[in-house]
Parts: sequence; structure tokens; C-alpha cells
Amino acid sequence: MCRSKEEGGMGFINMSKFNTSLLAKQGWRIMNNADYLVAKVLKAKYFPNDQFLNSKLGNSSSYTSKSIWAAKDILRKGLIWRVGTGNNISINYDAWMPDAFNFRLSSEIDSMRNHFVHMLIDSNERKWKEELIKYTFVEEDTGRILYIPLASNPHNDFLAWGGEALGEFSVCSAYQLLQNTDENPRAYALQISYRKLYKKLWLLNLPTKIKIITWKITWNFLHTKVNLQHKKLVDDPSCRRCREQVETIDHLFRECPVAVEIWSTLLLQNVLLNFNSHTCRIFCCAFWAIWGDRNSRIHDKKVSTGTEIGNFIINYIAELDGLESKKSTKIGRMQSWRHPPRESVKINFDGAFDGHNNTLASGIVVRDNEGSIILSCSGIHKGVPSAFVAEVIACRKTVKIGVENTWPEVIIKGDSLTVIKKCRNKDQDRSVIGAYILDIKNMAYRSKHFVFKHISRIANTLAHKLATESLRRKEGIYLEEIVPEYAENQRLRESVPEPD
Repeated sequence: MCRSKEEGGMGFINMSKFNTSLLAKQGWRIMNNADYLVAKVLKAKYFPNDQFLNSKLGNSSSYTSKSIWAAKDILRKGLIWRVGTGNNISINYDAWMPDAFNFRLSSEIDSMRNHFVHMLIDSNERKWKEELIKYTFVEEDTGRILYIPLASNPHNDFLAWGGEALGEFSVCSAYQLLQNTDENPRAYALQISYRKLYKKLWLLNLPTKIKIITWKITWNFLHTKVNLQHKKLVDDPSCRRCREQVETIDHLFRECPVAVEIWSTLLLQNVLLNFNSHTCRIFCCAFWAIWGDRNSRIHDKKVSTGTEIGNFIINYIAELDGLESKKSTKIGRMQSWRHPPRESVKINFDGAFDGHNNTLASGIVVRDNEGSIILSCSGIHKGVPSAFVAEVIACRKTVKIGVENTWPEVIIKGDSLTVIKKCRNKDQDRSVIGAYILDIKNMAYRSKHFVFKHISRIANTLAHKLATESLRRKEGIYLEEIVPEYAENQRLRESVPEPD
């Protein structure tokens, strides 16, 4: 019952594991909020000369400290190092590899047994020693290492939570880690092949009671006569509808004459996996209706024909569709590019990503308060692991352009809400792109007044055009006061100010 719905469970919370996750959150707070009063008290009393993760449980520990201490294991399993200088991270024994199992190397390297990550970094250029890494590590680990971003200026290594993209601890991800850690893979090996089936089932637009009936059928959890006989609750396992065979799941829903009258013989798994959602809804409703008819025959002595049940299913689906069509929908107001305030410039940026070749093209447009083009440029960057990283690299290049010029106020706009939020947040970023975000903050808030704002893709069309065309042409541009010919029509459309 506590397994996830994708694995054939009901998704109920295991309260013991959930409580452990809550306690682990308190441990995370102690690690990262040393100024909190409770952190100061616990450290002074129980581990004054050590860190929380390395502390030992004493004989006189309080119930509170024992409880938090007991959750350390889940913290250790979920933590990952973010590389700064690399001085504190063991190459073989620490967790520092994003997207890897347990965040560690796929295999230990004997020659690196007592070495630290800083040996793999060129400290002068702040780049990975690519030749050394390719020579030392297997191809899988090499790619992961070279994709780890390094900030332009060295900073201390720090721990992040590997279960969340933001790098911040969450009870939900800790609970999921506990679920995955404690499970027996062999016990659920058969059900793993049904992940798509269960995922599709729970996404169907049907009342929960119908989906639960279908779920019970897949696990043979219904109280059929055969199942009741196994529990020694009935003596006669025969079907109450036809009296010809024993009442099993297969007979009840496929072979019984009433079921045959409703549909032709179909396998449940094939229906849910291969049919469209509308057809799957009809079949799930049929399961529910057949089971309801069976119970009505036993308890209410009410008999219905297969045709009557089929018509009921059709009418029921139509009623559900009618309710769905009445739900109101809201359409967001379209946005377009707006002129910046006086004495300021606006820089729009966007990134276009080629996942096949791991290549990024950044598009950047600088305009003054009258909408005139000051600068348009694009660039090609290779070795980029994802579209998410592509956006932040484009943003970093944009900030660098703003710093290198003498504009009094710079408004930077992009259509990646996550990147813009990270740039505006003054707290330490623990995500995998934290090094790039640190570079952006160091440049922006140290040099001049920068403002980061999010806009829709519609309002960022010109920068998007530069990025996509540069990626297609595989070449960058740098133009002052004009845009490339292929973007001129879009510039003219955006040159007309939008009325407020």
C-alpha cells in the first residue's frame, strides 16, 4: 500500500519513514544554520569539537538529540559535494558526481586512492584538466566530470542535497530515498515492467473509485469467490452469474457470458498500454460496472443484461465528459517586448540547445529606452550538458556584456523563470549550476545596478531568433546598432511600443 502508484502501490505514506525524513530535516538545519539557537545548544553539548555528520552518540544524550542523530544515515546517502576549490573532496570516496549512482565514481581508481578533486582542476584558468581526466577515468565518469561547472573565482567546497535540483533538502525527496533504499528489487521485479500501465491508469480522467477497482484487478485483490475460498470464508467458488465455472478474476471480467456480451476478449495490460485514453476510460468503467453488477446480483438480487450494463457505461462516460466541458479555462494575456525606463538599457537573452551534440547557441540583444539596437550578438558553446545549463550560460554571458560597458542601469530579461529567480535570490545556490550563478552574482552586484526580470517567450522573440539561427548556422555574430538580416523583420515588429 505504501509503494508508489507507478510501482503498483496506492502511494500511502509510510509514517515511520516519513518521521525519519522530518528528523533528517532538523539535521540539515543544524548543518547549514549554525546561528540557530538549537544548533548552538546541541553543538555545545554533544559535538563541540566536531561536525554533526561525524558526531558520536553519547550515553547521556537527550531524546531529541538521539532522534536527530538517528537520521544521519539518510543525510549521508543524499548529500553531494559541489566543487569549488576541490581541496576537501576525495576523488574515490566522496559523493561529488551529479547524475551518478550514489553520486560517486562508477569504479574506484587505484592511482587516485588518496587524492583530492583539486588535482583535476587547472587553478589558474579555472578549468578541468581534460587530458588527465580522459586518460584516468572511464568514459562515463569523464563526461560527468567535464560537465561539472566551475566558477571563475575559487570558492570553498560545500554540501548540497542531491535529491533536489535546487540542492536544498526536502522531506519529500528524503522519504523517496528511504523508500528506494529499503526496497528489495527482486520483490518488485515483476511489477517494474508494469510502470507504464500504472502510470497511465492513475492519470485517466475518471473517479478514483473506478481506478481503485482497476488497480485491485491487476493485483487480484478483489473478493472473488476463489479468493474468498482461499481464506476459508465460502465453500462454493462457482460464479453466481453463470454457475458454469469458478469465479476468478479472469472468468469474471473476460469469460463469463455477461462480460462477453459487453466486450470481446481483451487483455488488460494491452488495453491500458496500447489504447488511447478515451478507450482506456471505457474499459476501466466496464471493470467497475461488471464488479458492481456482480455485487448487485449477490446482495440485492438485481439482474442486468450485458447490453444494459454497456449502455450504462456509455452514459456514465458521457456524463463525466459533460462535467469536464463546463470547467472554465483562463487564457493568459499575450505579452510583447516593452521599452525600458529612461537612462537604462534592456538586455534580452535566450539559449538554443542541441542535445544531440551538446551544443549551445546564446542570443543577446541590447536596446536603449527608445528601442534602438545598441548591440546584437550570439555565440556557440560546446560541451553543454542540458538546456537548463544552456540558459544560465547565456545569462552569464549577458551579465558580462553589461559589466564591460558603461551603462548606468541594466535590465536583464530572459524567459527562463528558474534562472532569473536564482539570479535574484541572495542566498547561496546549491544546485548543479550554482558555480555559474555565483559568477553572475559576483559580476552583477559588484559592478553596477542590475535588475533581473522574467518575461514570456513571446516577449523574447528577437533574442530567441538570434539563438536558434546561430545554432542552425553553427556560427556566432557580433553587430553594433543593427541585427542580422534574418532577424530584421522581428526587430521592426518590436520597434513599435506597446500601449500600456
